[in-house]
Amino acid sequence: MSWTCRLSNQSAKQFRRLPKDRRRQIAQAIEEMGRDPTSGDVRPIKSGRFKGTLRKRVGRYRIVFSLDRENKAVNVAAIILRTGKTYR
Repeated sequence: MSWTCRLSNQSAKQFRRLPKDRRRQIAQAIEEMGRDPTSGDVRPIKSGRFKGTLRKRVGRYRIVFSLDRENKAVNVAAIILRTGKTYR
């Protein structure tokens, strides 16, 4: 069974602003999340503004998302470059 991946307006805007090579990497990771959203380096976020969501590591970038298990949907909230202030 496959999952539907939905990007929020904010994450779509962040995706468009990525360098071309990174955009390709992120697109591939989101496509993989459509098959199995918890595969790879996926961990829950325990504090900060994204508390209660999950994150997937893709190089130096993080895909912040939540799962809607009832509708089999992956809701991508943000695509951000990992820094010391990423999750604050």
